[in-house]
Amino acid sequence: MLLTFMEDSHIEHLIKLAQEPTLSDSMGWNTFFEEDDTEGFIESVSNFALPYSRKSSPIMFGIYLESREFPIGYVALKGLNRDLLTAEIAVAILDKQFSGKGYGRLALKRMITYAFHELQIKTIAAAILVSNKMSTNMVKKLGFIVKEIMYNSWSMPNGELADMLWMEVTSETWRF
Repeated sequence: MLLTFMEDSHIEHLIKLAQEPTLSDSMGWNTFFEEDDTEGFIESVSNFALPYSRKSSPIMFGIYLESREFPIGYVALKGLNRDLLTAEIAVAILDKQFSGKGYGRLALKRMITYAFHELQIKTIAAAILVSNKMSTNMVKKLGFIVKEIMYNSWSMPNGELADMLWMEVTSETWRF
């Protein structure tokens, strides 16, 4: 598995994959974009939920398998706060045939290592819908701990408010 920057055509491929209706429920944002709306897609990926996060361009990589030309998903650092050395992280395996096979976890491990060692980030957070048990379990296995439950903090595409878990791992506790 390889993480690398994506061309617009590869982001357009992810947009096609994101048309899966169940993704809105697990990701918490409208995943339906015009095929060439790469800016809108990146803006949605950039949305952050935590109070110390700051508006910034995400550091976003495509998740590629050696045997495939196009990415199966993405991993992103967003909301980078250079003063506090914090960032939020997000991952999505959008190609259903590769979901649940460990690629998201491996992509997270690589991005977290990059953030701690190359960017000197001290704390990485994940904001995860309470209902998204798969993502919650994945980050727990990577050493993230629940910092807070943020009740009614995320506006879902249907207008309802959802609860989010604020989970964190620090460079001091990272052991992978």
